[in-house]
Amino acid sequence: MRRAAALAGGLAIALALMEGAARWAGPPPGPAAVPLLRGGLTAPGEHRLRTSEFDVTVHVNADGFVDRDWHGTSASDVAGPRRVMLIGDSFVQAAQVPLEAGWGRRLEQAAGDAGGAAVEVRSLGVPGAGTATALELLSRYGPAYRPDVVLLAFLVANDVLNNHPLLEEKDDKPFYTLQAGRLVRTDALTRASVLPRWLARSAAATWGWRAWNARRRVAAKVAHGRGMPIDLRVHDPASSPVWEEAWAVSEALVAAMSGRARAMGARFGVLLVPDGPMSNDRDRDRATARWPAAAGWDFGAAQRRAQAMAGRHAPTCDLLPALHGSPESYFALDGHWTTEGHARAARATAACLAAWQRERPD
Repeated sequence: MRRAAALAGGLAIALALMEGAARWAGPPPGPAAVPLLRGGLTAPGEHRLRTSEFDVTVHVNADGFVDRDWHGTSASDVAGPRRVMLIGDSFVQAAQVPLEAGWGRRLEQAAGDAGGAAVEVRSLGVPGAGTATALELLSRYGPAYRPDVVLLAFLVANDVLNNHPLLEEKDDKPFYTLQAGRLVRTDALTRASVLPRWLARSAAATWGWRAWNARRRVAAKVAHGRGMPIDLRVHDPASSPVWEEAWAVSEALVAAMSGRARAMGARFGVLLVPDGPMSNDRDRDRATARWPAAAGWDFGAAQRRAQAMAGRHAPTCDLLPALHGSPESYFALDGHWTTEGHARAARATAACLAAWQRERPD
């Protein structure tokens, strides 16, 4: 009895010390705190990014986006340039190149050259965003800006998986699921497995749960990739129910964005963004050499499927022809666009905007 009591007392002291240390370190964020802005480039100011492939100073504006400052723009100037919201992930963020060389700024320059109206572009790029985040960004920032055009940059290589919590397994971004054919905000499915209420009051238990769950999510993503990066599985001809659900949710989100843009009085279009393996032999050969199981896959099938999916709800602009056969448009290691890639994408986007304008003038 004395030994048992001593053991229980020692265990209680150890648990109390663990709890005290966890509370001293600060409580973990609550489960309802799901930010729209992610990544390390959200604090306003100048940030230097240096890798073996680029060395740039990135400007983050007061709203937390890699873009010029938005104050003083023509939100209320009816006679001013057409207002364009470009929403997407890290390709829109363009943190690998100087600000004026990024997609949004290049699009402003290219619009006039393509014979269209002058445009003013706000770039809302969030790394790993997915279409759920894009929908939320439009809802939050669209009413104040009152865009004439909303452009969704859909990166086929990973936006489909970004839209499904079982494939993405992250709890710092919004998610939607389809329930009876309707989109329902759910956030990460991992939140369904929460601690009992009495244990959730413990900071130490919550920290432990979060650490374990983070490791479990990484393991789950590797399992879904089945021995290769999960991004490549979008090209796998042998689909799965989870991937098919991800495609269905993606289409529902595109439809929701289209409806929300129209409700704001804006036109809506989808820009289909290819990654390196889709666009050029250098990156595709590197991927198939490392993961031979992908050697026989059609790397254009997902792009065609995305075009059909988005085309049911909005005009689409496939950027693949503009980037095809151009390895110099992609950083070999980083995978994002170089200044050449952004220039090509901007010219193609401007041409699509001009064509859409000719088809249906405002």
